[in-house]
Amino acid sequence: MEYRLSLGAWGSVFAVPTELVDKHLRLAGGVQLKVMLYLLRNSEKNLSASDIAEALSLPAADVRDSMLYWEQTGLVKVCDGIVTPPECVLSEQQSVKGVVSEAAADAVNIISEKNEVGAAAKNETKTPEKPSRSLTRPEKPDSRYLSRRMEEDESIAYLMRTADEIFGRLTNNSDKATLLLIHEHDGLPVAVIIMLLQYACDIGKCNMRYIEKMAISWADAEITTIDRAEQKIKTLTDGRSAAGKVQRVFGLEAHSPTEKESELAGRWVNEWKFNDEMLRLAYETCVDVKQKYIPKYVDTILARWHNSGIKTPGDVSADSEKNRQKKPKSYGAAYDISEYESISAYDEE
Repeated sequence: MEYRLSLGAWGSVFAVPTELVDKHLRLAGGVQLKVMLYLLRNSEKNLSASDIAEALSLPAADVRDSMLYWEQTGLVKVCDGIVTPPECVLSEQQSVKGVVSEAAADAVNIISEKNEVGAAAKNETKTPEKPSRSLTRPEKPDSRYLSRRMEEDESIAYLMRTADEIFGRLTNNSDKATLLLIHEHDGLPVAVIIMLLQYACDIGKCNMRYIEKMAISWADAEITTIDRAEQKIKTLTDGRSAAGKVQRVFGLEAHSPTEKESELAGRWVNEWKFNDEMLRLAYETCVDVKQKYIPKYVDTILARWHNSGIKTPGDVSADSEKNRQKKPKSYGAAYDISEYESISAYDEE
């Protein structure tokens, strides 16, 4: 009698390294897992990044980033396009004593780091102490440190996964290193960084250079809680809305406002409550004096009007008449020419 085992749909299987499941299933993103599983399923085949991308309906850049991720986490080794398990054979000259000593040292370091991570997790809801930062920005953490921190701290792993979702793409290791630097060096909590990322992408500035610059400014301003971040984002959003209004009233070409433009417009419209007519009058006054639009000059004009309680064109005329009576030889403008001339001609923002 002959016997044959029938596994049905399980008749065709392929091997998956246990390390992938034990260490990386929780931390790796969906794209990274797809790429690795496809590669394992098609072992011994010559596959380019384009081949894998086409099979999985992914951008080729995402495939390359995924392979770089797996290589830098130590799951695989890539040499001349050949993907193999990492070499982990000890040198014959390495003594057993040395191995034990190194392992013990590593264990002490890991325990110490986990204790620090645990203490930090307990204080996550509290405002972290602002770290002392050197004048020069430190180098980004390397991929091994990044991988280790993602494995040790679920909040950091969550930050990286959420960044992928907000960006709508697989962030590369350089992006992840920048986010880790913002968290560990600049002291912004994970929740605040996520809020910053969402705001940056909402305004069309979903690039890491802009995000890092904003994160540094937030850290300097001690915007390290959710409440402060919400207030900052509201101020920025209102400022951008005000900047759009200013562009329309001044007849400027519509464009994405700079942070300085948003700050000035927010002050003119939201804080000082100037209407369209007064904004336009300030703009025309500036152009009459300097023959071009200079935001700093407009800000000086509106600041004087605000401090003097001038709210309407009639108030401007009355103030001009009062100045004319005080200084018969003056031109009767509702602003101080000497004050304007003291402003640097190069300060046009």
